[in-house]
Amino acid sequence: MRAVALSLALLLVLSAVAGAVPALPDGRPAPASASTAGPSVPPTATASLQSSSLTERPPMQVAGSNDTAGDSINVLGIPPGETTRSTLETEYVELGSGLAFSRATTDARLETEAVVERIESADSPEKRQQYLLQEISAIEQRIITLRTRQRQVVGAYGRGELPPRRLLYELALIDAEARELQQRRDRIETLTQSTPGFSISAARFGNVELELNTLTGPVRGHAAAVLNGDADSARFFVQSGENSVVLGVIRDGTYVRESYRGALRGGEDGAFSLADAVNATEAAYPTITELRLRDDVVGNPDSDSTRVTVEHERGRLVAFVDSRSQRVFKEHQYRPIDRVTTSSPTSAIKDGLELTAHRTYPGGPVRLQLNATSNDEPVDAQITVGPAGGRSSVVGETGEDGSLWTLAPAGTYQVTAIDGSSVVVLSVEPTAAPFVYGELNESSGEEGMETVTPAE
Repeated sequence: MRAVALSLALLLVLSAVAGAVPALPDGRPAPASASTAGPSVPPTATASLQSSSLTERPPMQVAGSNDTAGDSINVLGIPPGETTRSTLETEYVELGSGLAFSRATTDARLETEAVVERIESADSPEKRQQYLLQEISAIEQRIITLRTRQRQVVGAYGRGELPPRRLLYELALIDAEARELQQRRDRIETLTQSTPGFSISAARFGNVELELNTLTGPVRGHAAAVLNGDADSARFFVQSGENSVVLGVIRDGTYVRESYRGALRGGEDGAFSLADAVNATEAAYPTITELRLRDDVVGNPDSDSTRVTVEHERGRLVAFVDSRSQRVFKEHQYRPIDRVTTSSPTSAIKDGLELTAHRTYPGGPVRLQLNATSNDEPVDAQITVGPAGGRSSVVGETGEDGSLWTLAPAGTYQVTAIDGSSVVVLSVEPTAAPFVYGELNESSGEEGMETVTPAE
């Protein structure tokens, strides 16, 4: 294990509610500094989390990669035996939902202003201190409420009681409120620091920040942008399990994925260090560890979780490690499409057209290629995807290069290319997902079946 220094400032890798996915430009970075010298934090590290806001920061730079290795990029996901429902949903701006969303987020911002005003107008130092303690406690209670709400809406979706569009709306709303609570947390900390003779521990503020981070994500943030009309319509992958949810989208040439598995939180209390969090991340993502360019760790020995951010040659990983189970329970992944490798292509030929699917796992990015059989030239045509024998949806056109990236549905699906009077249909079975963990025995907290998968 190499040694890596701790970055105590929060490096924002979560997209803002209506912000763009951070760019991952080509080009090698400058030589690594001492802080990027290795993969593990020295075991003696005991640094505390420092506060920072959720406003956007300069994006981390990722080097270009010509990597063609067959090693899989592991993902945190829901094993097939634990999946309750999977859908692909095209989200688009809708006046009613957009107005309701805007109203809810505006109310949250106004509440923050009211909280700050109440503290600043306190008529005595004692009252000011009392209000500060009340408000940080109120945020902590709100985190519990938001987590319960997330579990309820994911459960309702899994039971078929909630359509995927509504689930995306609810998760986007939770995301937006968590971000606003983060802004409130920041302002309360600033007010605390300016109050003579009074303090609230940095560890408490830090834990609040990390817990709010676990309620936000780049995919639900993009859903919010679509709802607000700040982004074009997009196709979202949605999958649920018991207290678990996976979301995916392709936006601005980047495959973005976020996963949450509540079953991986908890366990027996025990000693936990920042080094443990880094080691747990390395063990879960061996390929990313090998391709790593830089890491950042945010947490402290008393926090409920630690966030480990890893830039690597194929994108960026944000992993949240639970301090009790010492497992990754939430991840965000950013994968530029031009750095995604696929395997096990399958093809169909008909009417002078050859349609090929370069396969990946359910919810992963699949590349569809259409060529003429006569001269192997690319063909620009409309592509539809849907369940075999079921209703298909238009996912786009192949363009001048005959290529189209889209998300793979769960289970066998049918791809149809239509070029004038020529039609070719291809049946595709997604590959197995390269899961971080296999089946989990929740009662014992031990792994059962391990998932071995083809390369991505």
